[in-house]
Amino acid sequence: MEKSHYKEWLVDFKGKTIKVTNWWNWNMEGSADLFIDDEHVDQNTDMIADPNLPLLTKNEFSEDIKSIEVFVSGVSKIKISIMVNGKNVFQDKLSIIDRLINKVFRKK
Repeated sequence: MEKSHYKEWLVDFKGKTIKVTNWWNWNMEGSADLFIDDEHVDQNTDMIADPNLPLLTKNEFSEDIKSIEVFVSGVSKIKISIMVNGKNVFQDKLSIIDRLINKVFRKK
């Protein structure tokens, strides 16, 4: 199956490579995937994500990585934020429109 609208993000954290991938198509198929050093650790196939809740997570991966949370946002383009051990290690810049749309979702 061709993965249309494919995008990936790579982040180095203490010698570990964190990779997040996302793809979708007009048939409302797709997935977001989380890899650590090429080990597939989480997947989500929801087509709509609440930007206030993590779409992908992994807990207790290693001594250095107690938790990873990936948040997804974006109106015209998928944008992510990666939190490791509760600290932001990567964040795409959100546009004004992205920030306004995020306000539609209530914070939990």
